[in-house]
Amino acid sequence: MNSAHRFPARLQFLVILLALGFLTAPAWSVAASLTGSVRDRWGNPIADARVRIIGEKEFVVTDTRGRFELPLKSPTIKFFQFPVSAGKEGWLNAASIHRPGSRSMTIVLQRAPRADFADYPMMITSPAGPLPRNLVQNRGMGMMAARDCGNCHTTHLWEWGSSKMGKTALNTKVREQYSRFVLEKRPDQQNSCADCHLPIAALQNPGKTDLALAARQNWNLSKGIECDFCHKIREVGVGNKPGVQAITMTRVSMGGGMMSPLLAYGPYDDVVAMPMAASYNPLLATSEFCSSCHQDAFTLPEGRSWDVDSVYPEAKEFALYEEGRVIPNQWTYQEWLEWQESLEPDAEDKGRQCQNCHMNWTKEMLPYYRYIVNGQVRASMGTERDPKDIFPHTFGGANPKRLAGSVRLQMETEVADNLLRVRVGVENVNAGHRLPTGEHTRNMILLVRAETEEGEPLALTDGPTVPAWGGTGQDDHDYGGLPGKGFARITGDDQGNINVPVWRATRIVSDNRIRAKQADVSAYDFALPVGWEEDDTLYVTARLLYRSDFKTAESRDRDIVMQEKTVETGNGEL
Repeated sequence: MNSAHRFPARLQFLVILLALGFLTAPAWSVAASLTGSVRDRWGNPIADARVRIIGEKEFVVTDTRGRFELPLKSPTIKFFQFPVSAGKEGWLNAASIHRPGSRSMTIVLQRAPRADFADYPMMITSPAGPLPRNLVQNRGMGMMAARDCGNCHTTHLWEWGSSKMGKTALNTKVREQYSRFVLEKRPDQQNSCADCHLPIAALQNPGKTDLALAARQNWNLSKGIECDFCHKIREVGVGNKPGVQAITMTRVSMGGGMMSPLLAYGPYDDVVAMPMAASYNPLLATSEFCSSCHQDAFTLPEGRSWDVDSVYPEAKEFALYEEGRVIPNQWTYQEWLEWQESLEPDAEDKGRQCQNCHMNWTKEMLPYYRYIVNGQVRASMGTERDPKDIFPHTFGGANPKRLAGSVRLQMETEVADNLLRVRVGVENVNAGHRLPTGEHTRNMILLVRAETEEGEPLALTDGPTVPAWGGTGQDDHDYGGLPGKGFARITGDDQGNINVPVWRATRIVSDNRIRAKQADVSAYDFALPVGWEEDDTLYVTARLLYRSDFKTAESRDRDIVMQEKTVETGNGEL
């Protein structure tokens, strides 16, 4: 019997595959590598460039001679053609194609332009479609063509367009506050609202742009913070300067046609696709990037300061407090920084950035997409990625679901000394900053109610009550004086007024907002009802409410219930 009869045809085929190297150890074992170098156009080596197969998570970094050795998960990959990219901050991403059988390659990078031209026509995008400012002449076809981020990044465009980030110039509350600000601001204070809320307009005149006028003149062009604006930011100077005053941009036209290179900074080192001239910039995935608009303060007049240490004992450790010469406005970055500085180097949350929470995936976004481009572009040149490496552009903020997930309410109760004693804990479990954060008008109210089985309330004999700014009128939502607490940053002026607009404030009176991953515990004593017996049931309910403004007769904002919990006497835990 010959060998052909001894081995079935299927086994013969497997033997052949083994001989050729197609069947190897499991895919996760490193069995081969690809070597090469990264150089500039003159052949000089580029160190510290990140090299990877486009779309893969694993990457290597070039040595001082520009060389790299990229492990391959399976040696069979050498029989295929695939792109290998290189990217480094300050350079344009580039790639080279690995050919079957090749073991080495050279990737050539080009320096990214650094010049900034104020006359660059910023590209304006809109979920409603391309706008006239985006039209460019397509000389090859003798017609006008639309340049719009949505041509390729359709999903991101619609996410951004429906977010507050895409409509910062349309925010009704901002416009109302701006009208008041221009009437009340001191002569030495900048007109800086547009620096964050309508930055493309403010770029022409930082600190002096009329937000209302700019919004009217640009209503059909820009509604807020544009894609092209954020992706042209090269550097951010972390400080208390607002918006465009804190950034360094690279606005440059790299051609005039539809397919001319379009410079864009981004968090990917392996995006290589015309007409995008992509440049890897890790800044875009950091909290420092967000600080340009979420860290600013009003500077007090020359020679003035306030007792910052009495409210913020940690102020001496952080330069952004400026020894009390500034009044915090948007202070979220500083709050995040204090949290990060308090963590041990090996802590789970060490290095967690704003984008990890505010550009993250939610269950409502299922099924998770794996491409950052859409349609025909995805079919022709899209790169499949792990969803964890993609940043959705919804910019989720203080919406009811996110607020509910940011805190945990806990209670414990006991009957002692003829009193119902209650302890309530409010823990900031998910926010990497204080709760609430942002504008100084944002506040939280904790309501604590003890009652009989018939619904009769018990009288508070000892414990905190909601401040007057929780509302002292006859409205159902006026909670001032009721058992509970208020959490807020309270501003003050020289006349003893509190909760004044931040541009008029000369001090911070108090700040009891809950720090990241910390808790507030408060205690309450209620008088037992007449005739109460040990087997009678009492109920305690704690409700935590969020408000974007302090309660006044003119307040229109609705309360958002963050958490609510009810326990019976003797139950619950803290």
